[in-house]
Amino acid sequence: MAAAIEALYQTRGSVGTTTVTLLEKEKRTGGNSAKASSGINGAVTHIQKNLGIRDTTEIFVYDTLKSGRGRSNIELVERLVNDSADAVSWLRNGFSLELDAVTQLGGHSFPRTHRIPDSNGKPRPVGWEIVSALGNYLNDQAAQSESRFKLVTGARVTELLTSEDGRVSGLVYESEDTGTRMVQKHKHRSDAVILATGGFGGEGSRPRLLEKYAAKLVGLPATSGPFATGDGILLASAVGAALVDMDQVQVHPTGFVKSDDPGNPTKFLAAEALRGEGGILLNGLGKRFVNELDTRDRVTHAMNIFCSGESNRARHGEPGDVRVVAGEPQVAAYLVLSQAAADSFGIGAIAFYQKMGLMHKVSGLAELAAAIRADLSTLTQTLASYDRAKNLNANDEFGKIVFPQRMLNSGEHGDGYFWGIVTPSIHYTMGGVRFDESSRVLGRSDGQPIPGLFAAGEVTGGLHGANRLGGNSLLECVVFGRRAGQQAAAAVAGQHSEKH
Repeated sequence: MAAAIEALYQTRGSVGTTTVTLLEKEKRTGGNSAKASSGINGAVTHIQKNLGIRDTTEIFVYDTLKSGRGRSNIELVERLVNDSADAVSWLRNGFSLELDAVTQLGGHSFPRTHRIPDSNGKPRPVGWEIVSALGNYLNDQAAQSESRFKLVTGARVTELLTSEDGRVSGLVYESEDTGTRMVQKHKHRSDAVILATGGFGGEGSRPRLLEKYAAKLVGLPATSGPFATGDGILLASAVGAALVDMDQVQVHPTGFVKSDDPGNPTKFLAAEALRGEGGILLNGLGKRFVNELDTRDRVTHAMNIFCSGESNRARHGEPGDVRVVAGEPQVAAYLVLSQAAADSFGIGAIAFYQKMGLMHKVSGLAELAAAIRADLSTLTQTLASYDRAKNLNANDEFGKIVFPQRMLNSGEHGDGYFWGIVTPSIHYTMGGVRFDESSRVLGRSDGQPIPGLFAAGEVTGGLHGANRLGGNSLLECVVFGRRAGQQAAAAVAGQHSEKH
């Protein structure tokens, strides 16, 4: 959507000549971006400055490269970071999105992940708010008379078309006729094509790409929607695009396990901001085992070690109940928030999780211990130890240096603890189509840009390396989506000048 909006803007002087068509496989736009709940990163933003956060682009670049474990392309990272403040401003000023809450997520040196705070006690999920605002703008554009923009939903692209000189010159897509219900093929000619089709984390029970590149992860639950099947990767590869880091698949440590449907292969993501605002992770014995604000891959690794086995893993059920519940994950932890942490995250959003049956509230430590099947004295010692480290402003035994909130409640009326069970879940595919900082897709034979083909978002690879930082997904969609729109518009203008 960012690409379409930018392409429209860049071609605004060519009314009646240059058109922009957005083809959406699903019935509505948004994809996995609509599910994003922790926020969008930005360094040296006006919001950070107003909050006294002394972040720098150099530190953001360092954090992203460190998270990528030496695999990230530095030019892509620098483009992402250097355009991040502008991306946040573009959303705030252009679409009235109040990205005023800033959180420090895992692997970040400063709070830089911007999201929208609750409004009158109601949650405003940042991904949903962003795709809704951009979608509304595009719908308004489509509704105008003599509009240069067209949105086609239910359109599955099956082939990219190329000319004799190798330029991408259009595509073929399938859609269902609303009257006959018959699938029809359409050929669409275009001077530029932008791929923004997402990754392959939602392949489901027939994961052809996951089996090929990361077979050891087959069988894990996933947070992606079933539409994330790697379509754009396969389309680009068919016309000679290079692929990169296809074996790098992010397993997010906290996919919620629903008590009445524990075996569902699709998990609702427990936003990393829950930990960023003070939530902690406990094993089945009521003990911490990791720095909750470490990178996602390291938190997942710790869970695999310390939250597996009958005694160490989190489980639903009554205390003393040792029955095996069908579908319960073999690796699981308890996510616990104090009242202060819940207030900081947003009670409206917490209430949404409660309504979904993903989080639960208890009144005090004794009730929390009973709910998570832990020894009360052990649990009390765990939370007290955490608070001592916070009070001393010192590293704890897991290397944690940022303690957003106290874990022991003050005992004031209405204070509670909030808990849920989480399990590692396939969340994001770092690999994809190789591209450059101008969002041009690169060929596998010579490494040069394929004329007329651009890409942005999870369909691409080379940016995140071995691990993506939370908040960089929405950011890449805006930064490289806008870049793709700009470059596609320039390519179209170049084609038109050659023809005339």
